Amino acid sequence: MAASSAGPAQALYYSRARASMVPRILGLAFIAFGTLFIILSIVQQRIDFLLVPLITFPVGSLVAFMSVAVKVDEHRVVIVFCDVFKRTLSRADIAAVTTDNTAGASGYGYRIMGPGMVGYLVGGPEIDIEMKSGKTVIASTDRPEQIVHILAPQGTPRSLPC
Repeated sequence: MAASSAGPAQALYYSRARASMVPRILGLAFIAFGTLFIILSIVQQRIDFLLVPLITFPVGSLVAFMSVAVKVDEHRVVIVFCDVFKRTLSRADIAAVTTDNTAGASGYGYRIMGPGMVGYLVGGPEIDIEMKSGKTVIASTDRPEQIVHILAPQGTPRSLPC
């Protein structure tokens, strides 16, 4: 009898952190601003007014609905920012996992935060994943203590928030 193929790995942890109210309101304001220019272009019969919504709709949507999803399974950690930027980390390459608030409540977006450090941030609590290669990945999550508990390599101290 043939062995059945293994399906996708079972998720040990999944979290989707969403941006706080400030960027949501700002993004929705951008969308409303673009809608105003669509109405003006119809009323004034000017096609050049339609250039503004071409910029404000995508930017407003990205800002208003930004999120960071963190999925952990037996072999890897997958971090997805706004369903656009995706980073896959091997669990075998993780040196340390701690909670962090480097960016604080004002940290938003995909950030290159220094040599070998990348952030996927929507504000709020974060995890700091240090790789054996020396690179660091910071990601917003709504349950940092749980992911630190799951990802901390065996035999290493676990850092929990103060």
